[in-house]
Amino acid sequence: MATPRRRRSAQRLENLGVIQWEDTWAQGAVSATDVIGERPDVTVLDLGGFDRHEQQLAVALAVLEDLWRRRGERRPVLLVVDEAHNLCPPTAETPLGAAVLERLVQIAAEGRKFGIWLLVSTQRPGKVHPGVVSQCDNVAVMRMNSRADLDELSEMFGFVPRELLRRSTHFAQGEALLAGGFVSYPSIVRVRPRVTLEGGIDVPVPMDPPA
Repeated sequence: MATPRRRRSAQRLENLGVIQWEDTWAQGAVSATDVIGERPDVTVLDLGGFDRHEQQLAVALAVLEDLWRRRGERRPVLLVVDEAHNLCPPTAETPLGAAVLERLVQIAAEGRKFGIWLLVSTQRPGKVHPGVVSQCDNVAVMRMNSRADLDELSEMFGFVPRELLRRSTHFAQGEALLAGGFVSYPSIVRVRPRVTLEGGIDVPVPMDPPA
């Protein structure tokens, strides 16, 4: 029976256009949380494929909440967030964004004792919430072109020598600066050429406008 509260909720969902997010909901198929719950070797969620930022946040929140709900199982998982400033900016602009940010900050602070490890990737570390950045015990720095960004990194991660950070402006492809607990001492490394077949290629972008 449809109670007044349920009718108000349904009306709210319709007004927000959530019902039209057909490519967001599992709709009887296997959900992303169910897939991740089986702990396959790798699961990739392409949040950039959604048209609306709210959809990205909704999927991210569902996954984060499910991982946190299952934390007592203590099954190790590495959670990788690419373009991290999109999910954990310094300030959330919406309640949905605030919920995602709150959970990410909590996972960054407490997740390790439950086997939930967080890796964040961004070109602008200054645009990532300090509650996440402050929990980073390991840092991998690739080529950095902005002196301002280097100054920010130096302030955020005092264990990274400034002299080595400055050298990152001249890094070639495959070079990186590693610092933190996962190396004996801050080091500049070079990644060897891949030995496996590449599974995909960049999507070609036409440079000239169509005739």
